[in-house]
Amino acid sequence: MTAFRDGRFRRLYVGDALSGFGDTALLLALGVWVKDLTGSNSAAGAVFLAMGLPVLFAPLAGRQIDRVRRKPLLMVTNAIAGLAVLALLLVRTAEHTWIIYGVAVVHGCVATVLMAGRNALLKDLLPDQDLASANAAFGTLFGFTRILAPLVGSGIYAAFGGRLLALFDALTFLAAITALATVRIVESPPERTGDRFGTELLAGLRYIRSVPLLSQVTVVSAIAFGAVGFLEPIIFVVVEDGLHRPAAFFGVIVSVQGIGAIIAGFTGAWLLRRAGEARAIGGALIGLGLGCATLAVGATPVVLGGAIGIGLAVTWFSIGWNTTLQRHTPSRLQGRVFTTAGMLVTVPQTASIGVAAALIVVVDHRLLLAVLSLVILLSGLRLLTRPRPAPVATAQAGDAAAGREPVPQGAVPDGGAVPDGAVPGRRD
Repeated sequence: MTAFRDGRFRRLYVGDALSGFGDTALLLALGVWVKDLTGSNSAAGAVFLAMGLPVLFAPLAGRQIDRVRRKPLLMVTNAIAGLAVLALLLVRTAEHTWIIYGVAVVHGCVATVLMAGRNALLKDLLPDQDLASANAAFGTLFGFTRILAPLVGSGIYAAFGGRLLALFDALTFLAAITALATVRIVESPPERTGDRFGTELLAGLRYIRSVPLLSQVTVVSAIAFGAVGFLEPIIFVVVEDGLHRPAAFFGVIVSVQGIGAIIAGFTGAWLLRRAGEARAIGGALIGLGLGCATLAVGATPVVLGGAIGIGLAVTWFSIGWNTTLQRHTPSRLQGRVFTTAGMLVTVPQTASIGVAAALIVVVDHRLLLAVLSLVILLSGLRLLTRPRPAPVATAQAGDAAAGREPVPQGAVPDGGAVPDGAVPGRRD
């Protein structure tokens, strides 16, 4: 992975690994904590709803990310997250569950800023040809975290309770701040346009619409992940009715997905070089659709194999998605483009969870799996067979979206110029 040649990236990666591990370990335990305090499954499930609500306000976070230096912003955000987690030390009884919900909401806000801010920082930290390698490295990290963090988190929670787990997570945020402090980087100047609030807020949406490749990838991904949202309630039916196993077996499926994510992390950059961005994302969606289809088979080995495929495909998608947005968005718009695109994909996914929860009562889960798998497969096929070309110059579309004079043809602004139809960073 070429990104690791840069010592600054290595330090950033270590800090992100520590904070991500601690955060995942804690967040997976929050629902269990609420369940233990209240005895209510719905109260426990509300924790994850609280985490997801802030995505509706993601463009506001994106605007702020583009108005300040990203490194200090990430350090401050990690500090806020660490202090918020320490509030969990006050939780004693069911009357204190509101603190857990509050921490979940803060985490949703923090996660939005950290993800978009980190991706924007990578744009300034690394050359474009190393971005796929960096995103692939984070994909591998996600896989290891997916496997190990639930085990560590549940172990600490069972042995010592949620308060010690919260303290552990707070320390990992401190480690992330320390790592960021050692990263020396010359950042692109923040954008101070003097435009009206609404104009600045919608700049990310206008930019996505102005770049055919980004608009195609965003629309197709929103459709596909609208279908993926059906998996949230269906997976428990697959476990209990399809495999005839206890609901706790869901944790095994989640851990097994981590194996696929690790494989994807080592192969994602290669896939992008060989296939190009749109086709790589399309291939990932086709793999995701096939993995979802295997869940309809009532055999544990087949379902676990499908889970590995889902982990592989989702991580491939993430690598392609992040790299495409980074390469074809100027630095001054990274925050707004990432948060807006993320919201456009996440909202349909979240909405479909409620629809699926209602349908699963009256419709056989195998039929629902067949429908959602078909939607995902067709979405991937669209990108695989009819991809939009990469933009000629990133900054020209950005200036057009912002209503400015375009950069002259042939200039190499932040993000550089990409020949029509070529794959950035590819050496044939």
